[in-house]
Amino acid sequence: MHNDFIQLATAIRPRLISLCRSFFDRQELACDAEDAVQETLLRLWLMHESLGKYHSPESLAMKIAKNVCIDILRKAGERHEPLEDGIVVLASMWADHQAILHDTERIVGQAMKRLSGTQRRMLVMRSEGMTMEEIAAACGTTPASAKTMICAARKQLMTTIDKRRDKK
Repeated sequence: MHNDFIQLATAIRPRLISLCRSFFDRQELACDAEDAVQETLLRLWLMHESLGKYHSPESLAMKIAKNVCIDILRKAGERHEPLEDGIVVLASMWADHQAILHDTERIVGQAMKRLSGTQRRMLVMRSEGMTMEEIAAACGTTPASAKTMICAARKQLMTTIDKRRDKK
């Protein structure tokens, strides 16, 4: 789900910037366009688990951006306050996400090295969507044996990962 959100944010960011810049024509509010985009992305992130319910998450993002821009313009009439807190939160969440992904890849990679070559090969083939029959044919075994070997490999993999996690 996180990767889906990152793809969405990357795809719509240029349109959001263009929209938000159109709201801020005065020079002293020019930096608010970027703040509005960041606030929009933050709000989308906070509801990322429910984005699938919307017909068009892009349209939702544009609507949120318009509302954020209007809010900023209203506040600018009273007192101008940048939305830096939202940027910091989003950057922090992104950094945490990247660190978790990196750590997970490293742990799984180390656990995979502990499997036999056949176990590793079968797990990779299964993760690529091959059927038990295809895996069995490629490895010179029966589908039942392939299933048993993959099950044992998964158990060993999870045991190794759990032991590493418990050490931390």
